[in-house]
Amino acid sequence: MPKVKRPRIAGPAYEDERDEAASAPRAAVRARDIPYSVAWFRDRVATYALGTIICGAAMLTIAAWMGGSLGAFGQRMNSGFNVIARWAGLAVQDVHVNAEVDQLMAARVMDVAGVTVGDSIMSADPYAIRDRLERIDSLGAVSVQRLWPNKIDIHVEQREPSALWQDKVNGDWRVIDQRGRTFAEADASKYMHLPRVVGEDAAEAAATLVSSIREFPNLADRMETAYRIGGRRWDVKFKGRTDVVAFPDDSRLMEQLDALNLMQAQNRVLDLPATRIDARHPKYIALQPMPGAPSEASTPGGA
Repeated sequence: MPKVKRPRIAGPAYEDERDEAASAPRAAVRARDIPYSVAWFRDRVATYALGTIICGAAMLTIAAWMGGSLGAFGQRMNSGFNVIARWAGLAVQDVHVNAEVDQLMAARVMDVAGVTVGDSIMSADPYAIRDRLERIDSLGAVSVQRLWPNKIDIHVEQREPSALWQDKVNGDWRVIDQRGRTFAEADASKYMHLPRVVGEDAAEAAATLVSSIREFPNLADRMETAYRIGGRRWDVKFKGRTDVVAFPDDSRLMEQLDALNLMQAQNRVLDLPATRIDARHPKYIALQPMPGAPSEASTPGGA
């Protein structure tokens, strides 16, 4: 009967055997066994790190040779980068300013932006450009985009003097734009031809009044001062009158301006002797006659 080999059962490793296994030298990893991607990445990192060190040392050496003028060296380096950028197609070829602004303002925007055709687009920082443009008092919202590979797009909101607002704190007149924002540098004495608004929230609400009354040139030309009442409506004083015209809430302002404009064309209502004209009623415009003047309770008008 053939003999059958019995399997050997490994016993527990003793302390001496474990020490010998740990101290045994491991097989060296050959270079050809390293994955190509790992080797490529490692070589590139090493190359760039060494290049950075060498370039930094060279810059310090050249700066020292130039008498420590790092600024002059930086300008030369920037010129070199611009040449490389143009060669690579990454130079600014177009700086676009939105067409809503006038030519003088567009020229000033271009000048303050400080970006010229041929500059490296990588050096045209949109945030720095925006910060410079926001310092211009006659500009509102500013947006700057760097459109790769060679375009800078600048969109600005030009602020237009719209009215004069009386500052409640010191009583001074301040120039406000079409959104009710005050100009920090505008001289109010140069804008005395603009309509005036008075009241706590008059600056913010003036845009609606001014834009609405401009639809009726006969009224707009005679508007002098508007007083904000209760944060919801206006009393307007027109030139040539000592009284005011009371208008309804802002939601009905346009229709009552239309009614007053019609009454002015038909009956010259703004030239009649009255101490007050009330245009708040939707169906008529009421006049409070001066003492001794002929009594006319109301003039048809309104919706």
